[in-house]
Order: sequence, then structure tokens, then C-alpha cells
Amino acid sequence: MISDDTIEGLEGWFQPWNEHDLTTRPFVNIGGTYTIYTGRLTEAELAALGSLFLRLPGARPNSMGFFSNALGEPSLVTSFEPSGITVWGETTPEQWAEWDTAFRTAVEQAKLPRFPA
Repeated sequence: MISDDTIEGLEGWFQPWNEHDLTTRPFVNIGGTYTIYTGRLTEAELAALGSLFLRLPGARPNSMGFFSNALGEPSLVTSFEPSGITVWGETTPEQWAEWDTAFRTAVEQAKLPRFPA
């Protein structure tokens, strides 16, 4: 759900670390961490995480962790950190909602361990 005062995907186990400026529409600045136990992932879970990144909307095949918008321009970047998977960039609220939903769904299907929200 996207409204004038909220951005879908900024709750639960996504911990934002910047202000999400809604006045910059049609784009929003995204920045935060998905609280996944990255230090506890098995080799199989690491492989699943790498594989799911390649299936996310806007995935750039030759550049792990970089995602493009509908025009093919870079819009989101992810990074593997001890605190979890960080993501930041500028995208439309709709593109963010699609990416966030796809990421959360893939993580849940892979049963990757997460910090409690």
C-alpha cells in the first residue's frame, strides 16, 4: 500500500536508517537494513541468498547487488553487512514496493534466519 504519508515496506524486519523524503515524488530515497542473521548463514543459505538476488525485479545480471529501474538506470544497491542486508537508492514508491515484496517473499521461502522485528 502506498499513500501520501507512507511507503510500503518500511516496517517489520526492514530497519530504515535515513529519512524517506516523500516530497521528492515521483521518487523516494530508500535506505535501511533487512535484519537477516548474515553471520549465521550456512553455505546453502548463502547460495540461496545469492540466487534470490538474481531473481529480484531490476536485477542486473553481471552486477550482483545492483538493481535498475524500468528505464534500465541504476536505482537500488544492496550490501551484505554483519547487521543484515542493507539497501539504498532512489526509486518510485511502486518500484520499491515491488522489489521489497519480492525480496521479503524470497527470504521467507528460503527460510533465511532473521533478527526479531
